[in-house]
Amino acid sequence: MPNSEIRCTGVSEAPAELDAVSPAKYRDCEKLVLRQSWEEAVPAEAGTAYVGAAEAGLSFCVVYEDSDIFSTATADNQQMWTLGDVAEVFVKPGVDRSDYWEIHVTPNGFLMDIHIPDRQRFMGGEVTWDEVIAASSGTARRVQVLKDRWAAELVIPWAAFGVEGRPAQGGRWQFAVCRYNYNGGLQAPELSSTAPLSQPGFHRYEEFGDLVF
Repeated sequence: MPNSEIRCTGVSEAPAELDAVSPAKYRDCEKLVLRQSWEEAVPAEAGTAYVGAAEAGLSFCVVYEDSDIFSTATADNQQMWTLGDVAEVFVKPGVDRSDYWEIHVTPNGFLMDIHIPDRQRFMGGEVTWDEVIAASSGTARRVQVLKDRWAAELVIPWAAFGVEGRPAQGGRWQFAVCRYNYNGGLQAPELSSTAPLSQPGFHRYEEFGDLVF
C-alpha cells in the first residue's frame, strides 16, 4: 500500500541534466512507488516518483520504465491523457481549499496545465474545460527519454498556490503522482498512482497522500 503521508524535504541544486536512472537532486526525498491500489497490484512497467520543496517551487520527479514510449501531442494544453504516455501531478494545497492543480507532462516535452476551482462544479459541468485549461501555473519542465525509460521533472512555483514560499512547518497538503502508460497504440492504457486510490479515478483527492512540510 502506498505511503499516505510524505515528509516534504528540500531538494538539492539542479544537476546539469535530468538523470533518468538516479535523480541525484532528490536524494534526500522519499522514493515513492506507483501502484494500482484499487486492484492491490503493481503495474507491469514500474514507475517511481519524488516530491520535494525547492526555492523555486514544489518539485516533482518521475522515472517510468516504458517499452513503448510515445505521445502524439503537438502543443501544450492538449488533452494529453488521450494522446499517449503521460505523467500527471495533482496538488491540492490543503483540505480547507476546494481548488487543486492537475499538471501533465509528456515524453516529448509538452505540458497540460489546469486549475480546477471546485471538483463538484467541474464534474457537473458548471465549470467548463475552457475555463480550467491553460491556467498558467508557470510550471517549469524537463524531460529525458532513454531506450527503456523516461523521466520528467516539474517545478510548480509557490505563487501558483497563492503562497510566497515554502509553507510553514507542519503545513499539510494533498497530492498524487499518476500515470497513463500506453503500449502498442492508444488502447487500454495501464494506470497507476502513488495515492492509495480505491478506484482508478485520479480526481479522488480524499484518497491522495498527505504532503507534510
